[in-house]
Amino acid sequence: MYKDLDMKKLVNFTKTLKLLYVEDNKESRDSLEGLLKNFFSDITLADDGLAGLEEFKSASFDLIITDIKMPKMNGIEMIEKIREIDEEIPIIVSTAHQDQEFLISCINLGTNGYLLKPINHKQLTRTIKFVCGKLYYQKENKKYEESLEALVKERTEELQMTTEQLAIIANKDSLTNLYNRRYFNDTSQMLLNLARRNRDGLSLLMMDIDRFKVVNDVYGHLVGDSVLQELAATLLEITRDSDVVIRFGGEEFVILLPHTHLEGAVQIAQKIRTTVKNLEIPIKGSVDKILKITLSIGVTECYCDDDKCIDTLIHRADEAMYEAKRTGRDKIIIYEKEVK
Repeated sequence: MYKDLDMKKLVNFTKTLKLLYVEDNKESRDSLEGLLKNFFSDITLADDGLAGLEEFKSASFDLIITDIKMPKMNGIEMIEKIREIDEEIPIIVSTAHQDQEFLISCINLGTNGYLLKPINHKQLTRTIKFVCGKLYYQKENKKYEESLEALVKERTEELQMTTEQLAIIANKDSLTNLYNRRYFNDTSQMLLNLARRNRDGLSLLMMDIDRFKVVNDVYGHLVGDSVLQELAATLLEITRDSDVVIRFGGEEFVILLPHTHLEGAVQIAQKIRTTVKNLEIPIKGSVDKILKITLSIGVTECYCDDDKCIDTLIHRADEAMYEAKRTGRDKIIIYEKEVK
């Protein structure tokens, strides 16, 4: 693949690399440095293996070209030390040695290229193209993989956000933004099970807007919708964060009250009934007209020894609510278990 890399693209790439060049012979160093400047803009020079190792430790490099026979520390020793620090950095060896033992040592140390002195431009170009071409495609692949990972992460986050949004849409009533019957079905039994296991309080309020059909018939469904929205906002304002307010269907609402026994549930119900009775709901399209509503509310609590299904509480609260309607509306009826 690297053989297909054109020179312009290669040079543009190598100009971005940091090169460490280690050579003790000044004449050889000056000669090769002149050729290297055709490819590299950032070249750090060192005149022996020890100096080269110190340079490597003190800075970050993309490529190393090193001689072998040098004072203080030869090239092989320097490469061994560098490989203990970085196993991946490309290393090109420049030397007059051609013996088999030397070549095996270089291979074992994971060197990537070989320049035989005296080095000419053609030999250098071929080696640079081989070593840096591979480096180019490695970096391109890494950029592609990082780009792909970023894209996957972005898509995953979008999918997660969409899933969360869909879950909210699926569990919320679009008119009132309260939880809907589906959410109630998913959540209520769990709350009941927790209350029974912990011997904790759980109460349920069921309420219905009195004579709501008259509101729709007289003022129209748009006004009826605004009444439902006003009531929903009021219920959210009155109730606690732990309470679960549900639009159960039509003008019926259910409130689950965790950690609440009957006495506390009645107090909340009374607060709701009084607040809603005092509401003044503007009628859309009329400047001075307002609408007043009342609620009939049924209240029950969980009996931990007996109530295994949430439908039992719904049935009791529903009976109490309709008793409130039958006996005059705008009132609270408590369903209390008969003592045997």
